[in-house]
Amino acid sequence: MNNIEILKQNNQSIWIDYISKEIIKSGELKSLINKGVTGLTSNPSIFEKAISQSESYDNDIKFLAKNNPSISSYEVFEILSITDIKNAADLLLQTYDLSDKRDGYVSIEVSPDLAHDTDKTINQAIHLHKKINMPNILIKVPATKEGVKAIKELTEIGINTNATLMFNQEHYRNVADAFINGCSKHNENKFPFSVASFFVSRVDTAIDKLISNKDNKSNLLGEIAILNSRLAYANFLNKFPNQISGPLQKPLWGSTSTKNSDYSKTLYIDKLIAPDSINTIPYETIEEFINSGKPENYKKWDKKSIEIKLEKLKDYDINLNQVTQKLQYEGIKLFQESYTNLLKSITEKLKIISKNR
Repeated sequence: MNNIEILKQNNQSIWIDYISKEIIKSGELKSLINKGVTGLTSNPSIFEKAISQSESYDNDIKFLAKNNPSISSYEVFEILSITDIKNAADLLLQTYDLSDKRDGYVSIEVSPDLAHDTDKTINQAIHLHKKINMPNILIKVPATKEGVKAIKELTEIGINTNATLMFNQEHYRNVADAFINGCSKHNENKFPFSVASFFVSRVDTAIDKLISNKDNKSNLLGEIAILNSRLAYANFLNKFPNQISGPLQKPLWGSTSTKNSDYSKTLYIDKLIAPDSINTIPYETIEEFINSGKPENYKKWDKKSIEIKLEKLKDYDINLNQVTQKLQYEGIKLFQESYTNLLKSITEKLKIISKNR
């Protein structure tokens, strides 16, 4: 039995955390779907890498500039990104249909510059939803205070969402409540779909550094991100006791590539397998997992024992909520920087095209 089959037996989905024109046109994404990948996520950093560090979009940019010389860098980005998202979603439509709308989704993120503006987030989410006009799309919204309000309102009007940049239990509870409250406007079996993206590896990066300053042989090193994620899953089971007929917001593990070279490259895939969850895996990690991952079958994670272990952080004067809240701020800032760099790159490409006319 291959590793993806083990995930399927545990009722967990494997998504790819990457998109580009190249993997769609080359057939690579289709190949990954044939191997068992059932969804896809994107973010500003992913699009920056795809568009800025590649020439594969240059002809498209030239075509757009030729037909509209005054086109803005944002308008170019929107067209390029929506084209990729629609093409990926088209490849996953069969998965979406066969899963009874519980899988087969593609995520596109609102501008990270809107992370603290509820109204503008809602307006852009509606705009993207209408522009893409496909059933298996998730609009990605950061789980800031303002973003949580947007998720509730978007759910109320029936738009599928991906709540992202969650790092702690407060983030998770706020997002779950927003989705549940939004679903109260809908009849049974007509609930919107949602995922709650809980970030993993960055937690260990931050916490390990703090622990190592006091004890570089602590048995908590490399453990906190997994415990934190498993606690979120335990809270998911409490929030969504009926995963069959009730509203469902699946927990999704994001940022699952290991940052510490001493840890297994598939650590956060192997140890976070659970029913009705999703692991969105970086492109370069999928083959590693297929070939050498060591997935652990799900055994019910005891919430109380997890909380007891996390309490040990107090011995190191570490406040997990404070550290993880800072990680959310930093995550938003990183996405904003990627977004700014992406638009600058497109602007430069447009300038070169203009000069060569």
